[in-house]
Amino acid sequence: MDQTLAATLFKLLGNLDAGTLVLLASLVTLTPMGLVVLIVIFWQVEDRRRRVDLSRYREDMDRILKTYGEDLRLVTSYYKDNVKLVEAYQSLATSLHDQVVLNTQVMQRMVDAICTNQFCPLGRIPKGDSPMRGGL
Repeated sequence: MDQTLAATLFKLLGNLDAGTLVLLASLVTLTPMGLVVLIVIFWQVEDRRRRVDLSRYREDMDRILKTYGEDLRLVTSYYKDNVKLVEAYQSLATSLHDQVVLNTQVMQRMVDAICTNQFCPLGRIPKGDSPMRGGL
């Protein structure tokens, strides 16, 4: 007999109460099917222990999955909030772009007006001699 099997049998027998141990010993010694009955009893005890462990495992997994689901919902809300932030920033960037384009157009008109000098009659340059030809 293997040592681990013997240790397991002794451990199992040590956990049984005296009345059950006497019943098992009498079954083994008095009946020809005693060994079979003993195996069935051990199997039932082990099956009961396995069911308890399985129910405890299920409870733990349910708790873990519930916590994971709550955390995942929280992370999803973070992503949704980030999307709102990006959309707001995008509208701000669009309005800023429009402002820059408008300012550039106004500055260009101002440079054209200064370079062509159409507002001061004394300093007005003839149309063919515009400084725009040679640059500023």
